[in-house]
Amino acid sequence: MMELFDKTIELLQRGIALSWFRHGLLASNIANVETPGFEPRDIDFKAELEKALRGGGIELLRTNPRHLGAERSQGIRILYRGDWENPDGNRVNLEKEAVELAENYLHYMAMLRILQRKLERLKYTISEGGR
Repeated sequence: MMELFDKTIELLQRGIALSWFRHGLLASNIANVETPGFEPRDIDFKAELEKALRGGGIELLRTNPRHLGAERSQGIRILYRGDWENPDGNRVNLEKEAVELAENYLHYMAMLRILQRKLERLKYTISEGGR
């Protein structure tokens, strides 16, 4: 039986979800640039996407026990990084975070546009196929 959606659509959907999650981490890093002792967080995008495609899902990590629906979460592995340290122990390099955030945004928008085009083609095929 032929599948209606190819693997590209699934890959794009999962990539968009991971990119959205990563955006939140990077934005949090920037917001905490003045927080003493703060360590910037990130994910290994490629590794997490491969894991999601093998395992069948992207489950978000529960960072607070009061968050809903995270009991069945397998979690995204959060990486702590920081090759930079301020005198107060803060490890956020603002310039690096800004570059990472901009690159992540560009990847997110590119995946979104590709998915949009694929869905438009599918819609066209379905609507024209009945004529």
